[in-house]
Amino acid sequence: MDKNKVVLFDIDYTLFDTAFFKESKLLKHKIYEEVIDVLDGLSKIAILGVYSEGDIDFQVNKIKETNIDRYFAKENTHVVLDKLSDLKIIFEKYKNKKTFLVDDKLHILHNVEQLFPDVFTIWVKRGPFAQSQTEIAGFKPDAEITNLGEVKSLILNT
Repeated sequence: MDKNKVVLFDIDYTLFDTAFFKESKLLKHKIYEEVIDVLDGLSKIAILGVYSEGDIDFQVNKIKETNIDRYFAKENTHVVLDKLSDLKIIFEKYKNKKTFLVDDKLHILHNVEQLFPDVFTIWVKRGPFAQSQTEIAGFKPDAEITNLGEVKSLILNT
């Protein structure tokens, strides 16, 4: 089946419970409880990918340690040092698909939307970044959620 939708997820505070990880002194890896159900459901109708920043090995290890790596093909796993620097290259790859970006950082969603207005932006409002961000004049993400479980119906119905 040719999947015409692509969903790119940030890792920290989106899929991965970073607060728990930090509390465990970086020893215990944990995803949010709804993540497996969301990835299982979406994997049937969309190509799933990662769009995250940070140390590549460190970020990829979070995916492996939580056993969600099976949902993300290597060619759709984009871990970069700076999301904004690599944004154009990465999203150009998906220009012929209906693309969704799920992230907790409003400025990332805004920058993607400026260059790729057809990308459906979903702001996950959890974690310290989401709580401390101020609105960006003239920008409103396509959807705002507090739980990843809300993503399934958004993508199914868009």
